[in-house]
Amino acid sequence: MTELTEPFAMTQPAISKHLKVLERAGLISRGRDAQRRPCRLEARPLAEAAGWLEDYRRFWEGRFQRLDALLDELKTKEKKRGRTKR
Repeated sequence: MTELTEPFAMTQPAISKHLKVLERAGLISRGRDAQRRPCRLEARPLAEAAGWLEDYRRFWEGRFQRLDALLDELKTKEKKRGRTKR
């Protein structure tokens, strides 16, 4: 636990709470080695979460591209309308 708290401005109890949340989520597993409690990163749940997020990223990226195209079209129409008024 001491090794984990060194690089962060957090207390040991705060780090412990975060680790418990990660463990309950299945993102890490904790073992025992005498006085040490080593943590191990669980790659499969992280890969599943990354895949799920990637699907949404692609979805929203497509939507934003469509919105950009619509805005460009509206700007073009507005410019043409502004030119014909003069």
